Amino acid sequence: HKADDKYAEASAASILAKVERDRDIEKLKDIWGDFGSGYPSDPLTQDFIRKLREKGAYPDFIRKSWSTVSSEKQAKLFEPEK
Repeated sequence: HKADDKYAEASAASILAKVERDRDIEKLKDIWGDFGSGYPSDPLTQDFIRKLREKGAYPDFIRKSWSTVSSEKQAKLFEPEK
């Protein structure tokens, strides 16, 4: 798992992927507003996911397999009916 350290090609690919991801995140922020880094450990991202859950739907770019989303879905199960 240390390919970035061992192989220049892997390191370059990793950098390119991060740059591309950062560009994509900025485009999404233009549409959705600031939601933090987009990583599940980010409190801003967690709050964004929580607000989406309250609205009842997740956009296609949200990874529903994340533990953050899964936890929010579980939390909704225990909310009282409105």
